[in-house]
Amino acid sequence: MKGHVGCAVLLLTILMAPLVRAADPAMVLAPPQGPVQGGDTVIVDLYLHNNTDTAITRELPRSLPCRIVTGQSTLIVKADSADPEADLLLSIPGRGFAKRQYAVTLPVYATGAVRIILETIDTNPIIIQVEKAPSEAWEGQQVPLDEGPTMLQSFLEDLSVHEPMYFLLGVDPGLDQSKFQFSFKYRLFNSEGYLAEIAPWVTGFHLGYTQRSIWDLKGDSKPFDDTSYMPEAFYLLPKLDLNLARISAFGVQGGFQHESNGRAGTASRSTNYLYVKPILGVHLSGPFHMKIAPKIYTYVENEDENNGDLAEYRGYVDLEVGIMDPEGVALNSHLWWARKGASVQLDLTYPMTRLLGKSLNFYLQAQYFSGYAETLIHYNERHDAFRLGFSIVR
Repeated sequence: MKGHVGCAVLLLTILMAPLVRAADPAMVLAPPQGPVQGGDTVIVDLYLHNNTDTAITRELPRSLPCRIVTGQSTLIVKADSADPEADLLLSIPGRGFAKRQYAVTLPVYATGAVRIILETIDTNPIIIQVEKAPSEAWEGQQVPLDEGPTMLQSFLEDLSVHEPMYFLLGVDPGLDQSKFQFSFKYRLFNSEGYLAEIAPWVTGFHLGYTQRSIWDLKGDSKPFDDTSYMPEAFYLLPKLDLNLARISAFGVQGGFQHESNGRAGTASRSTNYLYVKPILGVHLSGPFHMKIAPKIYTYVENEDENNGDLAEYRGYVDLEVGIMDPEGVALNSHLWWARKGASVQLDLTYPMTRLLGKSLNFYLQAQYFSGYAETLIHYNERHDAFRLGFSIVR
């Protein structure tokens, strides 16, 4: 008889285990209130909500590991109970909740959007906006080298990506058609500054720079075949409300851009553009969006001696159309119309994070170009090129 009772108790324990797990409270982590600076000790609220009709008991650790993710690095610190005298054995009434607070000290170099994750508790991560720490807070602190610019540079928040950035190896016709591009823009007026407060529209003024090179990796000395240097000044209206359900983005960019290959004599090529570029995002279905961005431009003081007929090969319109899953595959296209014929560029990208988790943060990229004026030095020669490589901005 005792054996049967023991088996029954064991069976009941096994059957009740899922119910005990289901009775665990739901936990929500809430961010601190008020402004936060690097190096501050912040208080985060941990809420425990009982979704059942029966009171449950839960004991919290007095200290637990906390992961802090900044712009360049990840740091594990301790989150300690904000009140050392607080009772961490909680009795939560049915349909009720309890709250306990934990103190987390941020690294002095933390700035911008910072993620806080409690490692051993099943709760949500939080993101807080952190201001740069004052200079006196850095005294006695050892800063990682990749976070050092945070201490020295005050205006990194105004620097951002501009055009796509990639490195591609030439496949067809060969390595002599390898190509890379990098690009960034800088907002001239801080959105939190005095001028922006009295005239918010000034935050639209930007300086930009893009550099694109064709690199002959087949040649003995690995020479650059041609490089385009493209500084520009432009104004960006990032959001114009159309109040249409499927419109996911709409804005307009316009400005002045210079392009030259930096050479002298008969190899010199240069031109200037005035342009306007409306940019429209349309939600198609599920995760997929379409981007439509026609860049309409005219030439200003184009160099007549060495590339006077550039417009006949590059035209006056660059129609950009793309279909993309922000977390997955994207196909982007450019189409230029010109008197000598049309030119097209297709870019297919896929995030490596889909294949290897977060181990490699870049996109696999395939690019096909067919037409004229991919470079200034050979602007009037039609060619085709297929390339494979990676990109970090698409």
